[in-house]
Amino acid sequence: MQCAILWALGRDCFGIAPARPLTSLLIQAENDDCDIAEMRDGVIAGLNLSPEDAELAKNSILVCREDSKTSTRFFAETVAPLLRLHGPDVLWIDPALAYIGGESSSQTDVGAFLRNGLNPLVHEFNCGVVVIHHTNKPPSGQEKPSWRAGDFAYLGGGSAEWANWARAVLAIRGIGSHDIFELMAAKRGSRLGWSEPDGSKSYSKLIAHAREPGVLCWRTVDPSEVEPVGRPKSYDPEDLFDLLPPEGLTAGEWQKASKEQYGVSEATFHRERRTFLKADRIIKSKLSRNKWQPVQKL
Repeated sequence: MQCAILWALGRDCFGIAPARPLTSLLIQAENDDCDIAEMRDGVIAGLNLSPEDAELAKNSILVCREDSKTSTRFFAETVAPLLRLHGPDVLWIDPALAYIGGESSSQTDVGAFLRNGLNPLVHEFNCGVVVIHHTNKPPSGQEKPSWRAGDFAYLGGGSAEWANWARAVLAIRGIGSHDIFELMAAKRGSRLGWSEPDGSKSYSKLIAHAREPGVLCWRTVDPSEVEPVGRPKSYDPEDLFDLLPPEGLTAGEWQKASKEQYGVSEATFHRERRTFLKADRIIKSKLSRNKWQPVQKL
């Protein structure tokens, strides 16, 4: 809802910018009219939109509730007629599991839904599409994977076809807080132009629920707001320095390794990195594609 409203006004949402103001058709199965209105009004309040902008956004977004049709019936009797009637720039389907009419873990079923059912309509009506898909229950203990970078494109439950089909994938995951989450540009994220404080490429942002009671809206957060979950692992600054191989790491890669190995927060990591830089112990060079490298002593 927040993306649709901001994109209707031609504005970016967390650094994801539309080429121009976009109209949206949201077909969804999980919310009644009051839920939708609460989300809409929460975003308008959270973004502090003017009455004129709020009205423009409302007129640019159409919401349809469909909770009885799946598979080919869903496309033939709901999606195609609505696209033909309204001609939106962006079609939103929320959630995929409500409409697939098959097994989400089956490549055959998922491929048929996305490639054979959805693709022809996207081409016919020349619109973009955002498919919202649930993630699996987070694994824990020894089953917890050491996911990195593009691995998060496959965070959605079921077949890898969900991510393989998509041109780009965004993922939201919890980091142990009830209010703060990580938004990851898991596939084609480099095209967004997100950057770390040091100017290197970034593929994730911390986002949080609005502070105001009753306001349903997302906001960006500073890493210093994130409190370690549980008792943080002890570390020595030299431990962080030793994580840096001679060939170097990007700031994002180094920060994630520091967090995984020693429980160091993002704010703490960048403080230590700046200390290393002032002491002339690290260097970033175009020859290493802007990776941080330890200074080699002769």
